[in-house]
Amino acid sequence: MSATLFIFIVMFVSCISSGAAQNSSGFDHFWLVQSWPPVYCQQINCKRKASDFVLHGLWPVNSTGHSLKNSSKATPNFYAMIRNHSFAIEMDEYWPSLGSTEGHDPLKHIGFWEHEWEQHGSGQPYEGLYYVQAAIRLRKSVNLLRILGNQGIFPDGRNYWKTAYVDAIKAIYGYPILKCYNGHLLKELIICVDGQARNFISCSKKEQGSSNCHKNIINFPPPK
Repeated sequence: MSATLFIFIVMFVSCISSGAAQNSSGFDHFWLVQSWPPVYCQQINCKRKASDFVLHGLWPVNSTGHSLKNSSKATPNFYAMIRNHSFAIEMDEYWPSLGSTEGHDPLKHIGFWEHEWEQHGSGQPYEGLYYVQAAIRLRKSVNLLRILGNQGIFPDGRNYWKTAYVDAIKAIYGYPILKCYNGHLLKELIICVDGQARNFISCSKKEQGSSNCHKNIINFPPPK
């Protein structure tokens, strides 16, 4: 075998290995996960009340909707991020840790944000600031209470058809995923987002099937 041919083979194998490594995470798109506090707080001891949906996280998933993480990826410096006062206010408003504080001090939420990064944010390809800013931007662009209210669905303790929730959201953002507590209490609404964290897309049939709302009628409890 000539030296030239040997070098070519080595370079070819190297390129294949590099491509495999880049795709090994399986990242495909995001879930924008929003929690409904009156139900979410039935599972944890909430110290902060909220009357609107709050961001649980922006979760990277593969093509079938399995959540991803990468324990080797460095955690962003959230302390540096919230030195920007206006950004700190937005983080506190849209992405609070309901269980950590009664006040509005963003420093109290850093442990929660670090947890979300370690469990989810680390599994996507972008650097920390882009990821966090994208999560806030997407949350600000979605007003679930208004969208549901426009279709006659209100947090008043009444039951509504599961299809009514789905139809109201899919008309604007594509097919969502519904998560429930005890099978019938609305706990979370998930909207799928493309791999650039820019545009809303319909969640796949398999993702829709991950809903744990086991009844056709879902209760929408009022804020406490």
